[in-house]
Amino acid sequence: MPTQYDTIGKRYTRTRAADPRITKRLLELLDLPSGSHLIDIGAGTGNYSVELARAGFNVDAVEPSRVMRDQAQPHAKLSWHNATAEGLPFADAEFDGAVMTLSLHHQDNWRQGIREALRVSGGGPLVIFTFDIEHKANFWLFDYFPGFIDIDKGWSPTMAELSSFVRNELGATFERFPFPLPPDLIDHFASADWARPEAYLQEEFRRGISSFAMLDEGEEERGVRALRSDLASDVWQHKYGDLLELQEYDRGYLFLRFMQN
Repeated sequence: MPTQYDTIGKRYTRTRAADPRITKRLLELLDLPSGSHLIDIGAGTGNYSVELARAGFNVDAVEPSRVMRDQAQPHAKLSWHNATAEGLPFADAEFDGAVMTLSLHHQDNWRQGIREALRVSGGGPLVIFTFDIEHKANFWLFDYFPGFIDIDKGWSPTMAELSSFVRNELGATFERFPFPLPPDLIDHFASADWARPEAYLQEEFRRGISSFAMLDEGEEERGVRALRSDLASDVWQHKYGDLLELQEYDRGYLFLRFMQN
């Protein structure tokens, strides 16, 4: 969605950063030697691309939004490309592995995006950090912003749809690795601040979450007012305060590791 992110992505780096626990899991699941050639598809501002480069990989980052690419940190092992996931300008098996971090749901055609990722990574692993929409929807934030449910369903495949496509159309397999969210993530995606509800009152935080950009403006204003009121009156704490005792919270985020047969 280059047009969307050219509009909403101008301040993206203010609230989005590579969380070291997500980076660590990417590296574990890739399980490739330092110096391998990776492609980061839908790389955004390149937060995770840079971390992979710092870990010793040669990384080609693909991102169609110039506004997002222009916010990237430079690195000698990192190259940028203006392209979409559905039409990668690379040869078959040009890379040793591929990653997508919270970008699958932004692809206009996620099936073609996965086909392309598997094509250019040859027999290497494809690791996707994404979410199970059927699990994620059961979250207190959606009580205040119910439009998120329809937005995410329109964007993201269900796990059943994904499984059927990979098995029946690609003849490939993938493994699922749940990623329960710690309470102190520094990458502030939609559910990241589950234990810090006051964060969603800040416009800057909301502007770093693409779902808010798709939400009806009136619903966003009503939701913010309701959340602010519930926090001030302790209603939120009465309803959801038990969450604050948790060390992690499973909101349907997970890693998928694809291997081709």
